[in-house]
Amino acid sequence: MKKWQGWTVAVLTALCLCMPLTTQAAEEIGEEPEEITTSEPRTDNSRADDWFSKQDSSSSEKGALGRALDSKRQQNGEANKKVRYVYLLEDNGFAYYMDTRSAKWKKIPYSENEDIVDVWIRLVKTTPDDEYSYPQKYFLEHYYLRPKTKQIQFLSELEVAGRPDNSIKERQYRVQNWEDLISGSLEDEIYHNVMKYMKRDPVAHWFKGKSMRDVLEDTLRISI
Repeated sequence: MKKWQGWTVAVLTALCLCMPLTTQAAEEIGEEPEEITTSEPRTDNSRADDWFSKQDSSSSEKGALGRALDSKRQQNGEANKKVRYVYLLEDNGFAYYMDTRSAKWKKIPYSENEDIVDVWIRLVKTTPDDEYSYPQKYFLEHYYLRPKTKQIQFLSELEVAGRPDNSIKERQYRVQNWEDLISGSLEDEIYHNVMKYMKRDPVAHWFKGKSMRDVLEDTLRISI
């Protein structure tokens, strides 16, 4: 009997010791969260561009698809950086630039057996000018180049301030207007510098600006 009384006392003592800890834990769980007393508004000083840059950087971590998208975006950016006006030479206070966007091979007028180059040249003044204008004035010159005979034909010259007018008057193409190149002349420099660029462009040079389909049709006389 004394043995059971001893066990009962030990159990009751253990329960008494555990009750304060359990009560304290329950009170802590039931406590309400501390109220934020600060009255300062929270502001986000980050830029919108930062958010987009984070999205771009995260896309590169999405595996093969993300890397492919990044590569495509980079290629498009590099393609858009292609320079339109290529420097040719400088003479008499002007810098001469070739308009690569409009330069093309075409059939010589009234003939289907010979190709010539149709090109516009932009002249920008490099020396100080007493006459100020805004936008800055420049000149556009239009030429035909004939590689077969190494000749050049001048068609027109425009003085431009801002955007050029599309309604221009050019002198008519005439066979007798072809000029032979004189070594060291301005026309000689223009001709050879333009032809260097056209030869560097495989599509523009070898296929004369035509598509592969047109080349096959003209060469093999096969309609595709």
